[in-house]
Amino acid sequence: MTAPRPDILFIVLDAARAENFSLYGYERRTTPHLERLAESLAWYENCTSAATWTLPSTASLFTGTYNSHHRLVMDGDRLAEDYASLPEILQSAGYSTSKVTSVVPYVSDFSGLDRGFAFNWEPPPPRWRTLLKRVRGSAPPQAQADCSSMERIDHDLSVEAEAQLHARSSLRGKLSFYASGFYDDGGAACFRRVRELWREPHDAPRFVYMHLQETHGEYRPPHRYRKRFVPRELHKKSFAAINQRPNPHAVGLVDMTEEDFEVLRGLYDGAIAYMDEQLGALLDDLASQPGWDDTLVIITADHGDCVGRHGVLGHQFVCYEELLRIPWIVKWPRSVGILGAQSQLIQNVDLLPTLCGLLGLERPAQVESIDYLREQREFAYAELLKPFGVTAVKQGLHELAPHYNRAVLAVRSQRYKWHTFSNHQRDELYDLHSDPLEEQNLMGYGSKFQLDAEARSLEAAMEAWKPRWKSAADDIEARVFSGESAAVSSDVEAKLRALGYLD
Repeated sequence: MTAPRPDILFIVLDAARAENFSLYGYERRTTPHLERLAESLAWYENCTSAATWTLPSTASLFTGTYNSHHRLVMDGDRLAEDYASLPEILQSAGYSTSKVTSVVPYVSDFSGLDRGFAFNWEPPPPRWRTLLKRVRGSAPPQAQADCSSMERIDHDLSVEAEAQLHARSSLRGKLSFYASGFYDDGGAACFRRVRELWREPHDAPRFVYMHLQETHGEYRPPHRYRKRFVPRELHKKSFAAINQRPNPHAVGLVDMTEEDFEVLRGLYDGAIAYMDEQLGALLDDLASQPGWDDTLVIITADHGDCVGRHGVLGHQFVCYEELLRIPWIVKWPRSVGILGAQSQLIQNVDLLPTLCGLLGLERPAQVESIDYLREQREFAYAELLKPFGVTAVKQGLHELAPHYNRAVLAVRSQRYKWHTFSNHQRDELYDLHSDPLEEQNLMGYGSKFQLDAEARSLEAAMEAWKPRWKSAADDIEARVFSGESAAVSSDVEAKLRALGYLD
């Protein structure tokens, strides 16, 4: 008789980089609840995302393929029918499949990544936003006209207007930012819904996928976490007035000081701490349910965030570790029994083959990643194929910030990380053991770094991967500059703009 298959809970914290988790050694105590539960967890210290943003990263997660293979890198791209995705595979294996997400337009019918989910749930919008709309509706005609004008500016393609709109220097902007401290982006409601799902009677094993936005910019943690990690001397600054829009920052239209970034890092840490609080409460609750010892839980992110590192705000333009090194925290079933810190190199793209191996399922032919319980990964690959989207090109970002107008390929080994670019920018090489923040380019000092055996192997792996990456990047560039764009529903467009995406 075969053992019953485990329940699976998969939790994605959008844009949460591993280095800001105190479980991973961060000096600020951002994840005390995960640390409290650490004796029952395994955490992987070298997990690399295949991409720097949600759509391509999640497509890799669900298909076991890289961006240059699945090609979901532009708004409107949909997963091809001949790809078997994780929810479909688990559903075919007898799992009940549920998706519980907050404002996540990319894991939906918009992209085809919702295929295989029998149950989809999304929380209603926060009450403060509903009230704000009512206030707008009852405002005097001139105020309504001002609001309409502001909304039109948000749909305008001018990056100057975007910078002006999101300066939040107005009283209305400050009140909106303050009100957001009483509500989250739907995360608490999602956690409640998962608890309800876990209490419902069931005959089939469960697969529940959660994707939460609270750690995604703009950073607006609850009030109890809003100042916790911001240095005391900065508490009197107007947090609402600090720019959090990547594009105006990228082209130099907003002046941001180190104090501004220190505040943003504090807000970001507060958002991570809030999610840690919610995770701790959920895991405590589920631990009291039957079958917990045999349940598989994975907590991760789709990518990280720069928060000003390497001169970048948000998660675009680069492939440094602040964007690619993600948490991978696992409560394995008792039969697996892996606990504590794990140092091997893995990627989020390894999830599908690893689950197939664990569950005794056939691995889809498309898979180009590994079962990391049974195989060793020598190199991790990450691809940035789309530096600018269609709307950003219409804004002129490729001309205003030409140094970012290139695709990026990053390949890492256990020790080294190699970056190569589609333009004439010089390659970069970093020793992640001595330089984890990638601040000292070993290729950048006039003479080529003397490569050791590991670095030479890494260079060979990068050169072997380059043709497929460059071919895909050229194809995407042609699509972007042709003006190609898919029709986007008003609901999806609203979600994209709420997340700060313009394309």
